[in-house]
Amino acid sequence: MKQILKNKIFILPIWFAAIVIVDSCSSGREITTATSQEITQGINNDQWKFVATYVSPSYGSSRSLTSEYFVNTTNNKIVVALPYYGKLNSSAGALEGNPLDFASTSFDLTKENRNDGGWMVTIKNPDPEVQAMTFTFFDNGSAQLNVTMTNRTGISYTGRVVPV
Repeated sequence: MKQILKNKIFILPIWFAAIVIVDSCSSGREITTATSQEITQGINNDQWKFVATYVSPSYGSSRSLTSEYFVNTTNNKIVVALPYYGKLNSSAGALEGNPLDFASTSFDLTKENRNDGGWMVTIKNPDPEVQAMTFTFFDNGSAQLNVTMTNRTGISYTGRVVPV
């Protein structure tokens, strides 16, 4: 009996260490830090990437995101790969599949500096399912995104902005 107990006590710390290592490696996210100046340059040149880490749907519970979801703008092109959790308000024109998984070169982008630092970037009509995507970028790299949908409930994301 003592031998079995000794084996379990010895294995427990190894098991715990393995869980911690797997958990820290499983997020798959590469954390990069950019200076305020690099972020400003990326936003001014429309060369930035929003990486979502948390989602807040209009209906249902908010949750952390464990995979990399993003919005990338480069060379007058936007690529959106975000999860959507919400309700369909009208079946008219609603497409099947994820409405926030698309690429577009036809959209209106406006930027304004915020008085308290940071920027407000609005992208209008990038996709038939999306009326507007409003980003709030802060000097420290944190960011928020509010999406107004055409036929579905809106959704919000929190994350980081990095220059591309």
